[in-house]
Amino acid sequence: MTTETKPETSPGRYTPLQIACFHATGLVLKTFFTLWGGYEVIGLRENIPATGPILLCANHASNVDPPLGWAAFYGYRRLRGVAKIELWKPRAAAYILDAHESIPVARGAADRSMFRNVFEGLKRGDAIGVFPEGTRTWDGKLNPAQPGIGVLVLKSGVPVAPIAVLGTFNMLPRGTKFPKRTKLKIVFGKPISFSPDTPREEIASRIMVEIAALMTAHGVPTEPPDAERARLAAERSATDD
Repeated sequence: MTTETKPETSPGRYTPLQIACFHATGLVLKTFFTLWGGYEVIGLRENIPATGPILLCANHASNVDPPLGWAAFYGYRRLRGVAKIELWKPRAAAYILDAHESIPVARGAADRSMFRNVFEGLKRGDAIGVFPEGTRTWDGKLNPAQPGIGVLVLKSGVPVAPIAVLGTFNMLPRGTKFPKRTKLKIVFGKPISFSPDTPREEIASRIMVEIAALMTAHGVPTEPPDAERARLAAERSATDD
């Protein structure tokens, strides 16, 4: 269990430098992914409303995933993401994360601060992105969703949009430092609504099934995580970075 102090977020309150940082980051990332990844955004404007609360759930294949999401959303609406607290350690990274109103999470235990920040953001009408798997894949396959995603969905009551991020595992898999030049694609599925009596486990499973279906439909045949995958994920969680 971590004892680190999590930085609090203050949505809607920006300094001029934070505003400049937000726009500069968005423009730089769009340019980079266009030139280096030839990235393609599918279904964003068709499936994700320009306003109103929504929870966005994507597969997590690489450290490239969060900035790819920022690039896709830039110029449409603000995307807030949940990220591991360790990313706030470098001061420059912390400034960029805060400029994008990212929400820190302490992994390995229930983080009440993260849940509170997400619920408050959704009440204000934010679009908040999470990685239900909780960590990056080791081999390109989907890991099972963590149980916390069911809590977020049921207590917030907002629609959930599945997202397939394709190509980032090839661009920057675990253990590599320099991104390869690879075609990237980010696909936004139609939002799903769950009734208040839906079991948390069913919500977690359904989200991963929808993500797998999007990946398969867009050229990367993928199976939803099964019981064996869940066992392997549990074994590796203790040594995850």
